[in-house]
Amino acid sequence: MIRIPKDFTDTVLSWGDDDATRWLLGLPELAAEYLDRWDLTSDGAPLNGFCSVVQPVRMPDGTPAMLKLGLLHEESEHEWLALSIWDGDGAVRLLAHDADDGVLLLERLRPETLATQPIDDALAIAGTLRKRLLRPAPRRVRTLRATAARWAEELAQAEGVPPRLLDEAIDHCRTLGPLALSQLVNEDQHFQNILAGDREPWLVIDPKVIAADPEFGLATLLWNRFEPDRLRRRLDMLIEIEELDPDRARSWTFVSAVVNWADEDADDWTAQRCQVIATTLADR
Repeated sequence: MIRIPKDFTDTVLSWGDDDATRWLLGLPELAAEYLDRWDLTSDGAPLNGFCSVVQPVRMPDGTPAMLKLGLLHEESEHEWLALSIWDGDGAVRLLAHDADDGVLLLERLRPETLATQPIDDALAIAGTLRKRLLRPAPRRVRTLRATAARWAEELAQAEGVPPRLLDEAIDHCRTLGPLALSQLVNEDQHFQNILAGDREPWLVIDPKVIAADPEFGLATLLWNRFEPDRLRRRLDMLIEIEELDPDRARSWTFVSAVVNWADEDADDWTAQRCQVIATTLADR
């Protein structure tokens, strides 16, 4: 029987979300079902992220793996699909999955993350992986076009952000959104979501994918391992490494920062850093 970490239980219960609570209460039974279905043996204490629990397991032949039980939501809905498309090329390998239950069986990587590396090296690796993982997005994946249209409406009603910055973000959403490409972009590829591997030195985990411009999704690499005095330098490094359009990259990074700053559910850590990013990158 899987043991759900107490801090994870407390966090999920604190959300006051009935669906999340039901999912949490059903986790032991769900884990038992897939341990039996895939003939897996527990192999250590479970780990957890923000909305998932990962149980180390052994496959029938003794191969180490990770059983991931994730709360189904819009951003993670197509994690399995992205991992299937990448097929282990720059990302963790998907061994089995059940999309309806949000259950994935993944190769086991080492616990070392890219956050342990010098920041410039980490940026180079993260940017190179982002570029490698670009693919045409399948039709079913959520799109930046639709997301930008929604953001434009929500930001028009937002509070707590200077109007001039809201206006600039809305303008970018309305101008760039309808023209956005449909590349498979991981918008959550930060340093802790890149782990050391044996097949390759570094592999991406936990993707949250969207059909978007390649210039989208850079903001997480600025607000993680935050360096307020080097924001533009770090963005320029990623633009050069990934061969991106500089204006589009700056605009989408600015929009992402404003959206997260304006989000009423954002924690103080994220909101404060996004405020600095947005202010630094603003045109007006």
